[in-house]
Amino acid sequence: MNLRIVYATEYNHAVMLTEWDDGFTHNITGRVHNVDPITLGLGIVLKSGKFEQVAFISVIGVKVLN
Repeated sequence: MNLRIVYATEYNHAVMLTEWDDGFTHNITGRVHNVDPITLGLGIVLKSGKFEQVAFISVIGVKVLN
């Protein structure tokens, strides 16, 4: 997963993250803006232009989209 996130960040590809949230999973699609080593989170820019912070520990899957 780490390599996919780094690759998508480096080449500005969109990703689909699968996030685990209290027994349920949901997908977040966007571009990785940053990886924050202090809060252990990913900054994701969504298609709508909104910014979302995702906790790295809750990410259970990463798919790089072209």
